[in-house]
Amino acid sequence: MNGSAVKHYMETAFPKDLAYEWDNVGLQIGTFNQTLRGIYVTLDVTKDAVKEAIEQGANVIIAHHPLLFKPLNHILTDQYKGKVIEMLLKHDIAVYVAHTNYDIAHGGMNDMLASKLGMEDIKVLEYTDETHGIGRIGAYGPKTLEATIEDIKTKLNLNAARLITNRSLDKKVKTLAISGGSGSHHMAMAKFKGADLYVTGDISYHQAHDMLQMGLSVLDVGHYAEKHFIPAIKEGLREAGIDVPIHESTINQDPFKTV
Repeated sequence: MNGSAVKHYMETAFPKDLAYEWDNVGLQIGTFNQTLRGIYVTLDVTKDAVKEAIEQGANVIIAHHPLLFKPLNHILTDQYKGKVIEMLLKHDIAVYVAHTNYDIAHGGMNDMLASKLGMEDIKVLEYTDETHGIGRIGAYGPKTLEATIEDIKTKLNLNAARLITNRSLDKKVKTLAISGGSGSHHMAMAKFKGADLYVTGDISYHQAHDMLQMGLSVLDVGHYAEKHFIPAIKEGLREAGIDVPIHESTINQDPFKTV
């Protein structure tokens, strides 16, 4: 099977033109014009992830977070990113990225997370064009805020989360909003659309104060909650008829530890 079959699936399911202008998606390293030996799916293209892909015999990596965000002025192989690029090129491994286009696309990150949390009557949180947008909002429960937090931690396989609220833990959550990754820019829309709890990641100290002042309850589940990208992409590739070995990353790429 030629690598172009992977490109066709990814760009049909998650069109590149859905990505934000500042994003860098699509093929970043190598070529799809080769015979597929195996696919390795990961959240981030780290040195450890590339080592595992090599060990498993994969020659295509599909990642959620871009290896290359900005143009490079140089590639120094005694530095971290340069070493990763060298490893990829030496082993003829292509790297394909589906980032904000995957977040926005129907059936992508936010639909997948909303479904995983058991949300119903799911709608786009904030539109980016007439039919697509970032984040999702829908009916949930109702459950108490305390029970909702435990439910989310269980369903997203989280050890911990940070709660931002001035509400009682007995308050009922009936409407849930979610935006995978860093979703602080959409907090006003979550409030406007009546979310009892907004689930996202990477909330800063000052953003948390803004959320409290506007009366929005937020559960910061971190960026690594997007790890569910890995099995979801594998399942999609299988359903699309990609019949080469597909390996899920086993590398724990969460840089944070709860202490």
